[in-house]
Amino acid sequence: MLITKTVTMKWNSQNKKWYESKGYIYTKWLGEFEVKVEDLPNGSHTLVNVQCDGCGELLKDMKWQNYLKHVHEDGKYYCRICAIVLFSGSKQRITKLLKSISFYQWCYNNLSKELADYILERWDYELNIDKNGKSISPKDVSYASSGFNHKGYWFKCLDHLEHGSELKSISNYTKGQKGSLNCDMCNTISITHSELIKYLANKEDAYKHSMGSHENILMKCPDCGHEKRMRIPNLIVDGFSCNRCGDGISFPEKVVFNMFQQLLDKNFITQLSKTTFEWCKKYRYDFYIEKLKGIICECHGLQHYEEIRGKWGSLKEIKENDFDKEWLARENGIENYIIIDCRKSELKWIKNNIMNSKLPKLLGFKEKDVDWVKCVEYACTSLVRVACDLWKGGINDTLEISKIIKVSRVTAVKYLKQGFELGWCDYYNPNKQKVICLTTNEIFNSHVEASIKYNLAGGSCITACCKHKRNYTGKHPITKEKLVWQYYSEYLQLQELKTSTPEELSIKDNSFSITLK
Repeated sequence: MLITKTVTMKWNSQNKKWYESKGYIYTKWLGEFEVKVEDLPNGSHTLVNVQCDGCGELLKDMKWQNYLKHVHEDGKYYCRICAIVLFSGSKQRITKLLKSISFYQWCYNNLSKELADYILERWDYELNIDKNGKSISPKDVSYASSGFNHKGYWFKCLDHLEHGSELKSISNYTKGQKGSLNCDMCNTISITHSELIKYLANKEDAYKHSMGSHENILMKCPDCGHEKRMRIPNLIVDGFSCNRCGDGISFPEKVVFNMFQQLLDKNFITQLSKTTFEWCKKYRYDFYIEKLKGIICECHGLQHYEEIRGKWGSLKEIKENDFDKEWLARENGIENYIIIDCRKSELKWIKNNIMNSKLPKLLGFKEKDVDWVKCVEYACTSLVRVACDLWKGGINDTLEISKIIKVSRVTAVKYLKQGFELGWCDYYNPNKQKVICLTTNEIFNSHVEASIKYNLAGGSCITACCKHKRNYTGKHPITKEKLVWQYYSEYLQLQELKTSTPEELSIKDNSFSITLK
């Protein structure tokens, strides 16, 4: 196909007669005039731009006489490659000719100009040297060339100059292999998944392995330091679950939990069971929202869709159980029973399935109303750590902690015990926390021990006094003085304040601010 439609010519003695015969009016010697390309003489060397009607390749500055020679009988123009492929019967000749295409030509024939420019700009002219010490360019090598010692040619990294050049096969580009545009270092998780580096026991592994590596890498829990081996693809899909300090709640459930927390604050229930509604019987439901005559939301993992060996039973048994749970809920007035497909522990997958469910319409929210990054940050945090931080922050009530993190009191106690073993908090058993009687300066290892000595009704009254809910608990059997109680740890902190210098008496933490004078 002819791209150039007109060209600018100048009148002279050689062309005057020809163009006048074509109807052009002579003006003056060497005067410029516009000529339609089809009016050019057949032997003209005037340059025109044409496009192959076969592959669409744009060929610039072709002589008019050469263009006419290659116009096919059907009136279309075909480049040399297309002409042989279309009209030659020799496959061997075609293959040989195709392999003769330079890497440079292949890029512009098959890729967008922007992408071709980017790839060819990465060609390292300083390192791609032939045996005679001459620099090799992409125009000098075939697109099918295997390169130096069949290892490819040197390509630079334009995104991170510190990565340096590397030998890369041309076939990576021509065959469109995944990740072929990146240098090997750019394909490592140090670039693609930098957020996972904190889980690697050896940080150098982040610069050695890509997201598709099947090697078992030594991982380390960033919270408790427990080590175990995992494959990087599993870490990306399933997240890091610590056998020592993990809370046992799946990544998808935590994502959905934080989403509800952002949208509904505290107006939802997790792990709905017969302790909430008797009709639940033996079943537990992931999330319950009282709005609109009741909404139940279930997060279904891979075991609900594929046969997997494990603790869940067969796929048939799981599906039967799912049917019974939903039927029971609907029989007891639950009009909206939502199932979120969470077979992949990936935010994009979970988010798409949430937004494609009935939840957005029922709760009246859009994708932009949820901070999804915050959901992931929460999902990657162990509730064991959260429970311990709450305890250390002064909330020494397991019931209160259970309400905040929305788990049962039994589970909250389990988390605190895990944290005690890891050294994250001083909780082991509330009845074994040290207390001091401020009236007598006696120290007891537990509330129970103190209540036995002074014949008090259990340790609950002493607990109330330690939490400043009561002024005193009990009287001394001899002196009849009122017995005032305090947590021994709190007592030590106050004693330390009294002995501090004035400069040290400005105390601030995340829960209170006091200045003593």
